[in-house]
Amino acid sequence: MTTTPVLGSNHTLLTFKQNYSSWSLRPIIFIRKHKLPIKIVSHNIIGSETVKAKTPTALLPALEMEVAGKLVIIPDSLAILETLGDLFPVQIWPQDALLRAKARTISAEMHSGFPNLRNDMTCNLRARYTRTPKWSQATTADIHRILTIWHTARAEASQLPNDDGWLFGSFTAADAMYFPIVTRFLTYGVEIDETKFPLAKAYFDHVLRDETVREIYETAYNEETVVEVFEGIYPGQTKEKLVV
Repeated sequence: MTTTPVLGSNHTLLTFKQNYSSWSLRPIIFIRKHKLPIKIVSHNIIGSETVKAKTPTALLPALEMEVAGKLVIIPDSLAILETLGDLFPVQIWPQDALLRAKARTISAEMHSGFPNLRNDMTCNLRARYTRTPKWSQATTADIHRILTIWHTARAEASQLPNDDGWLFGSFTAADAMYFPIVTRFLTYGVEIDETKFPLAKAYFDHVLRDETVREIYETAYNEETVVEVFEGIYPGQTKEKLVV
């Protein structure tokens, strides 16, 4: 016989600064969209002694949660999103079983895939590159795959009676997982061909118009931390606020 552990009410999300940390952005947007009572504490330096002391991976984000009077650390973005569904009465995945399976599938693909895009487009929300780099064939393939994912999901979701413009109609963990890709496409000036991917372009625009997203961009813009290794990686970088 199994018993449900007693969950406390003191939970903290440890993150790196929002401007540079795509993995931190995923639980951050989910928590803010649902206005969950979780304290968010950001850290400056990857691999800092403070972070190493708190997480077994020495990486962030990590969710500190109270279970049966003990502190438990969940150090993975996708696992954190799943855990939020255990802690709070919020919708993590679509209610429909088939859509739920599809949402989990593309989230897992995001979690483990697209290495070339990640390497060529580091996270920097307040940066804009006026000269779009010439992407490698592998990175171009990553871009095409992501646009296909968005377009396919939106083609199905747009037929739902309560479609709110997100990948599967309403906001789910899948949107949280792909949110940092939207920010990368904006930062690096990735052009979305509206003749081939009109629904992907509409989704991209929808995300950037979201109030919570705009708040996250404002926070990132005002952060004082500057990580030089993530700055000026291509010619023509400027610093800009989100303007939609």
